[in-house]
Amino acid sequence: VVLFVAAGAAGLGLYASSHAGRVYGGVHVAGLDLGGLSAADARTRLDTHFAAYAQTPLTFSSGEKTFQLTPAQAGARLDSAATIDRAMAWGREGSFWDQSRAWARALLRGAAIVPVISLDPVAARSSIAAIAPDVVRPAVDARLAFMASGEPEIVPDVTGIHLDYAATTAGLSERIAAFASDPVPLITHEDPAQVTVASLTPDLPVANAAVDAPLTLSAGEMVWHIPAASLRPLIGVDPATSGLLIDRRPIAAVVETLASEVNREAADAAITVDGNGRLAVVPAVAAARVEVDASVAAIADGLLNGEHDIALVVDETPAAISDDMAAAAVVRGEELLDPGITLSWKGGGGVLDRGDLLRALTIHSHPGAPEPFTFGLDPDLVRESLGVYAAEFDIPVQDARWRIIDGKIQLAVPESKGREIDLDRGIQSVQTAFLEEKPAVELEVKTLLPRWKGSDGSAITLGDDILGEGGTWYGDSSEARRRNVELASFYLTGWLVPPDGVFSYADSIGLITEENGFLTGYGIIDDGNGGFTTAPVVGGGICQVSTTLYQAAFWAGLPFEERHQHPYYLRTYGEAVSGLPGLDAMVNIEPDWQIDMKFRNTTGRWIAVVLIPDGAMIYARIVGTNPGWEVVVPEPTISNEVKAPTQMIYTDSPELPLGQERIVESAQDGFDVRIDRAVYDDGKLILEDSVFSSFAPSRNTTMRGTGAGTEIGTGTEIG
Repeated sequence: VVLFVAAGAAGLGLYASSHAGRVYGGVHVAGLDLGGLSAADARTRLDTHFAAYAQTPLTFSSGEKTFQLTPAQAGARLDSAATIDRAMAWGREGSFWDQSRAWARALLRGAAIVPVISLDPVAARSSIAAIAPDVVRPAVDARLAFMASGEPEIVPDVTGIHLDYAATTAGLSERIAAFASDPVPLITHEDPAQVTVASLTPDLPVANAAVDAPLTLSAGEMVWHIPAASLRPLIGVDPATSGLLIDRRPIAAVVETLASEVNREAADAAITVDGNGRLAVVPAVAAARVEVDASVAAIADGLLNGEHDIALVVDETPAAISDDMAAAAVVRGEELLDPGITLSWKGGGGVLDRGDLLRALTIHSHPGAPEPFTFGLDPDLVRESLGVYAAEFDIPVQDARWRIIDGKIQLAVPESKGREIDLDRGIQSVQTAFLEEKPAVELEVKTLLPRWKGSDGSAITLGDDILGEGGTWYGDSSEARRRNVELASFYLTGWLVPPDGVFSYADSIGLITEENGFLTGYGIIDDGNGGFTTAPVVGGGICQVSTTLYQAAFWAGLPFEERHQHPYYLRTYGEAVSGLPGLDAMVNIEPDWQIDMKFRNTTGRWIAVVLIPDGAMIYARIVGTNPGWEVVVPEPTISNEVKAPTQMIYTDSPELPLGQERIVESAQDGFDVRIDRAVYDDGKLILEDSVFSSFAPSRNTTMRGTGAGTEIGTGTEIG
């Protein structure tokens, strides 16, 4: 026995020594036999084997669906060094007896070493997630849908499936650790829907009632209709309660749109005049503001309750001035208007009846005041009404006027007193009487005394200096126009203008009539279509005289009270001796109205107007005592030039004999022009002004005779 034991011990010793630095027999890693191999050889064999395994697809299964994924794609990594260390450690730990038992067990039954393998969690999850969409699905709640008939129906719920990543990854790890190739099950779990057919079925009648008719919204007298089909998308289900809900966002958008039609500021009651000329109340309007949130809630709740006539929630604020306040003021206003006001003055009388007072009536509102309305009369309109009587009663004052006749200063127009109704005080009296309900007003009459009397003539001294001079050509005018130019000069020459007096072309020349000797020439008139044309007129040519005199006063440094340009540029008026483009003055003198040219004598001395026509040129001079002024005029500024049309325009005239033609206008470009003027007295600026004219382009115009008129003559006919 001793011999046998000794022999066994010797044999085990030989076995141990033969495996020094080698893996003991029967040791394997995941089925790979490594017995008898050195650590280096074992590691090489293990690495080679795992590399091939890592590229071999593993099958994942879920029901009948399968998917493939390699261990390498799942992020599997083998720690071969650690694994071989484990293999080398087998049978080398514990007592010799323990080691020998391990050798024997490995030789008889084998020894399985678990490999040291790790999975990259990110790679593993992402690899599994890549195949998850074909396996998982979200839970779908049961919902309402509407059939073609408009009735609601329930779309069934769908149970969801989600993937258990942790359990699936654990199964994958087990397969890889065993170098196994059998399928890896995808571990899934069911997710029930929150809203099911069973939970939604009781709400089906409510949904049907909410959309079975159009929705009618109202705010006062305003009504809007929303079709039932537009209501269906609003019905939804609350997942938390499985109850019906209304999507309020579209409703809010609708209410905000309607609010823009409903919302308004308050309008106070007012007073107007009705078709019968009576005062009437304009009703007040309360302020209105749609409460959007409250209106949306009312609509949503109403629909769920089966209501289809729902009023918007509108907050109204009454106006500060009510209808009753305005009605009381109307009564007061009628009491003021109805009696009218009787007018009287020395030498006459009249009345402001209800119509006159109503036309001038002013009504002012005062929200919040004890008297919300106050009445009055517009002073300008009262002046117009009183002015009707004043126009008949007033007599203008006439200053004495002197004129140089036969080289001597002679009284040409004697002075005379004037009279006029005092309109300023009369207006105040009428306004007071109206508010105090007095039936009558006595107007005051003022006597107007002349500033200059005939007795002042002996004191007049007139210098012989030429303060300013103008000159224009009329040598090619027709006989009629020549006559008019020279006759106008005759009527105008010699008139004196007192210090600070105003010279009026119209007052000095008188009416332009055939009785006063004027002939029919050509002048610029309104064509009745918003434009101008050249046509036969009595006195054609007098504008050349006004233009020439205007130029003389301009160069004398005198300020103008009134001046009007011609509609288009007349070249001969803008030439030397004294002309500049735009330095013209148009006049038109009718019995009941006039376009005048006026200037004021600011020299402080008497001056005279002198007109000298010589058959070719007409000269105008301002004569008096030279004040020593310097008149500075730079070159005119011309802009906005417009080319004139070149075609000939023909117009018919019954004043010309049948068949006769006359060129009455020549094409001239239009333009704007500004002429600046500065007047200095001993270096001190005493006047600075500008003349601005905007000339339209004129046309080539030929007039054709259509009647039995008298020959007017040939020559230049404009002005």
